[in-house]
Amino acid sequence: MEFKSFGFSDVGRLRSNNEDSHLCNAGERLFLVADGMGGQASGETASRLAVRHVEEFVVRSRAQGPRWPKKQRKDLTLEQHRLLAAITFANRQILDAAGERPEMKGMGTTLVGALLEGDHLAVGNVGDSRLYRIRDGRMEQMTRDHSLVGERVLKGELTLEQARKDSQKHVLTRALGIHEKVKVDLSLVDLRPKDLFLLCSDGLHQMLDDGKILFIIESIGDRSLYKIGLSLVLQANLAGGSDNITVVLVSFE
Repeated sequence: MEFKSFGFSDVGRLRSNNEDSHLCNAGERLFLVADGMGGQASGETASRLAVRHVEEFVVRSRAQGPRWPKKQRKDLTLEQHRLLAAITFANRQILDAAGERPEMKGMGTTLVGALLEGDHLAVGNVGDSRLYRIRDGRMEQMTRDHSLVGERVLKGELTLEQARKDSQKHVLTRALGIHEKVKVDLSLVDLRPKDLFLLCSDGLHQMLDDGKILFIIESIGDRSLYKIGLSLVLQANLAGGSDNITVVLVSFE
């Protein structure tokens, strides 16, 4: 299935540096968004390491051909397994980098990633960066937020609107670079022609609720990914722009 992609990141209105990183690698069919934490250079470093090492692992594993992987989980497809191994590898690299530089201790990052696999997307995420699918005028969040408020929403203790305003909305329960072992949510999302996927950091979805995001997307009549991406970032900034804002868009023909 043919596809197009576009990615853009903005520092927002209140931050002095951008701790988000993203990737659109059409050749490898790999798309990533990472949102670093740890303050100043360390958060920025963590997100860049995550994106760089996931891409590095994907490229290297494909170059090895049928010799990789030697072992597979029976419940995962090949690209799900590749994405899991890549994220695990990136987690190790962030931990090692923090161990070598005391000023980077405690740095971490969210990560949401997608690998195209036939008529599906293999999706992996850690933290509260999200992947949405827009289909037939409806938008659905395909990932689960690993945050305190996200857990409370799952339990029915908070609505989505209450979660967006909760004082603990930025407290994560999972991130890369924090523990030796990282738990990655993995899923396989089906594709149809005219599907649009949005990967984003919380700088977008904390400023704009799902209804507003969908309204902006649907208002772009020619479905230009460039126009959609810049419009989303502009509106998030107009709504306050309290964090870095990153979007990656992938559309299928």
